[in-house]
Amino acid sequence: MKTKLLKTLSMEKYERLLPRVFPGAVILEIRDTQGELFWRICTDEASDQGKTEGADADPVVAWSPFGTGIERRHMPCGQTQFRAALMLREHGKIAWLMAAYDTQPSVPMSTAPDPLRRSFADANAFMQTEIELQAECNQLAAEITERYEELNLVYSTKDQVEYFEEGQQALARLVHNCADYLDVGLAALICRDRGLIIQNVNSSEAPADVDILLELLRTTIYDRIESQVGSVVLNETDDVERQRLMGGRSENVLANPIVDDHGTAIGLLAVIARKDAHTFSNGDRNLLDVMAKKASRIIHTHHDSLTGLMNRAGFEYSLVSSLASTRSKNHQHCLMHIDIDQLHVVNDLMGHQEGDNLIRRVAKLLRGVLRDTDFLARLGGDEFGVLLSNCDVDQGHTIAEKIRNFIHELTVISASRQLDVTASIGIASVNRGTEGIVGVMASAEIACKAAKDDGRDRIQVFQEDNTTLVRRSEEVEWIGRVQEALREDKFALYCQAVAPLDDDAPEHFEILVRMLDDNGEVLAPSLFLPAAERYQLMPLVDRWVIHNTLNALSPFRDAILTTECVFCINLSGQSFMNTGFLTFVTDELGRSGIAPNRICFEVTETAAISNIDEAIKFMNALKSVGCRFSLDDFGAGLSSFGYLKVLPVDYLKIDGSFVREVTSDTVSLSMVHAICQIGKTMGLSIVAEYVGDQETTDVLQKIGVDYVQGFFIGKPAPLDEITDRLKDDAQAASA
Repeated sequence: MKTKLLKTLSMEKYERLLPRVFPGAVILEIRDTQGELFWRICTDEASDQGKTEGADADPVVAWSPFGTGIERRHMPCGQTQFRAALMLREHGKIAWLMAAYDTQPSVPMSTAPDPLRRSFADANAFMQTEIELQAECNQLAAEITERYEELNLVYSTKDQVEYFEEGQQALARLVHNCADYLDVGLAALICRDRGLIIQNVNSSEAPADVDILLELLRTTIYDRIESQVGSVVLNETDDVERQRLMGGRSENVLANPIVDDHGTAIGLLAVIARKDAHTFSNGDRNLLDVMAKKASRIIHTHHDSLTGLMNRAGFEYSLVSSLASTRSKNHQHCLMHIDIDQLHVVNDLMGHQEGDNLIRRVAKLLRGVLRDTDFLARLGGDEFGVLLSNCDVDQGHTIAEKIRNFIHELTVISASRQLDVTASIGIASVNRGTEGIVGVMASAEIACKAAKDDGRDRIQVFQEDNTTLVRRSEEVEWIGRVQEALREDKFALYCQAVAPLDDDAPEHFEILVRMLDDNGEVLAPSLFLPAAERYQLMPLVDRWVIHNTLNALSPFRDAILTTECVFCINLSGQSFMNTGFLTFVTDELGRSGIAPNRICFEVTETAAISNIDEAIKFMNALKSVGCRFSLDDFGAGLSSFGYLKVLPVDYLKIDGSFVREVTSDTVSLSMVHAICQIGKTMGLSIVAEYVGDQETTDVLQKIGVDYVQGFFIGKPAPLDEITDRLKDDAQAASA
């Protein structure tokens, strides 16, 4: 170490400097503490004999003190030698600096104690400063190199992954990098609940009994990490924690927790080295902490943070692999879609924390029931996916029944409340005839939804000859088409006249939405709206309709004011519950510049009643700015008249089933008459839809209906045809 320090000196500089510091000296030397020559210079004043013999002529000649910190001896060659220690603050004496003088031509001033003391002090100061500065620079360079290597390791370790297989490869690479960079015998990543164990063994540095060390990592060290969510560093032999965690084994250990978004330890990343090979530093600890965070990001890409199970992406990857085996090896598997029934009730009555706890309990229960060869995932919310490997539908049904019974035994208890837990399960076969994972996952989900619709707490197997399930399957296909239409503007707006039976009343129009296929052909709403309703896409459809309707009407706002016509826009009950929907509507109204009292929102009676509180808040907010509301399909519900007192509507639109038969069925006639009477009493306007002929129109007018709508009155037409006509009517009125 001390010789390395000496080698940092720039001796060419001192060949010029030291003869000036030691005037009259014939030889200047630096020797290490063992007396080995490191550097020598002979000045022009040295005799030939002195140059030849120098300090090595008689090494047994003893040194004697000569002033403070200086020693002297007289050599047989006639030279007098002086030396002083070359000192560093951190390392102490690292060498001897020696100056030899010829005593023949005496130089008494140069060899006097005080001048020599100053010469040695100056030389020591020069060299000490250079060595220490160079040492600091070398240390800084080493640290920079180390930091660069660490940064290179961190940035070269990928943590942004898309596919499940890519994530597994990234984790394996991360563990390898930890072992390689820290040069340790063993590195391991373990997540017990996720079934993840990845290890890397360096054969040249591997400690003995690697399997025993891995078992210690999986048990005692893992338990310590999981309970305290802190790192474990074992470097000291007599560490009390070493005995408890390692059973007396001597290897050094560094283990960091892998933490989820909630601050819970979900696993560990550890490195182990032989006692004589590596002592873990704070820098190692910091580096492993960074790598553990990278591991957490990779894991959470394909694992659910609440339960530790695979998420949908990871499950789909497993399903793709299993599907391949059905074709190459003719294997058969069973896919289950499990849905906890009415989890929202637990969330509403007992809080979301209890709901999350229930999800964790179900996940733990499922782990206990399934085999190691099966795949389990949380697909989202209250839904789980299970893939039973090498299992036919009959065997799968038996296992599903076992799962259903176990879940049925769960209860949720909070304060004075106790709720029973049930689950609905859909089953689909994965075999050689399965075309792809999208279809088979949809089949299992459809079967699960059918089980829920049939009363919950039951199992439904998807079968191709079940017309109800096939219809649901067709609806699933429409989901993608609706989403594509939203992305690519493949909807079209149509308009149908709602004619007043009083000639002085303004005309109304109902906005209708249609979908365009790839060839631009118009698709009826009965094809796509049921799927949008069932799968919660209506808020997006409603937003598209409102935005594009107001955009289309905005250039004709003056004509709309002149003709006093009203445009009716249908709203789904799902939109009431949609966050930010009210703000969206008010913003769109303000941006369009259309008078709010020219816009009427139609809400079905069923939707309004099923979300009564939200419906009332929504209606009151928009009525306060001038919008109108119509209650559609009135009379279809069981409690229609009772809700009229609280719903702030302006129009009642009588359900078409009564209107169609008003001329032939006395019950329908009586129902329409009653609705008119109640509506008039409350100051509401009455609208009848599905009007098919003049006779029906006459009867409705006699009863007191205000507006009529139907193919007899006018068929739906593109919205731009109606706006062009309005523009012409407004110009005619102005003229």
